Amino acid sequence: MWQVYGQDHIIRQLEASLTEGRLAHAYLLVGPPHVGKMALAINLAQAVNCLEGAGAPCGNCVQCTRISQRIHADVRVIAVGSNEEGGPTRTVIGIDDVKEVLRQVNLKPFEGARSVVIFDGAESMSEEAANALLKTLEEPPDQVMILLLAHDEDALLPTVRSRCRRLLLRPVAKDLVVSKLVNDY
Repeated sequence: MWQVYGQDHIIRQLEASLTEGRLAHAYLLVGPPHVGKMALAINLAQAVNCLEGAGAPCGNCVQCTRISQRIHADVRVIAVGSNEEGGPTRTVIGIDDVKEVLRQVNLKPFEGARSVVIFDGAESMSEEAANALLKTLEEPPDQVMILLLAHDEDALLPTVRSRCRRLLLRPVAKDLVVSKLVNDY
């Protein structure tokens, strides 16, 4: 059950890749703010760990539920603007952030089939952090998926962009937004 609206072109592509077992190890989700990049990333993390089979996340199994609640041990979100345990607000994704998450994902997944790392605001990654990530993008562990979310892909290193499958999210039509709000809420 995909929770992303107005991005049918991407959903069809991902469902085909999931069904055929040919997912990329890294995706670059590009689009303006508030078009569903994080929702799509969470849904994709659910889909690769879902207990109900391939093709789409069920939204109901323990894996899907824990991922949607953001308490799944194998799904990590690194984001600009967040802070760790009352520390200062993060304004850049730094090399220490990347090194720590990569150290964790090189271990086998703890509770799911795959580890998923979501870098929200990937264009805010420091050059050192991007270079540290590059080695994993070039030689990814089998059980790891990396999702980079960005609204300005040109701010990412070209070498990072070239190692990700690009998914372009478009602004959602106003009539679809109105329809969803009226029908679902």
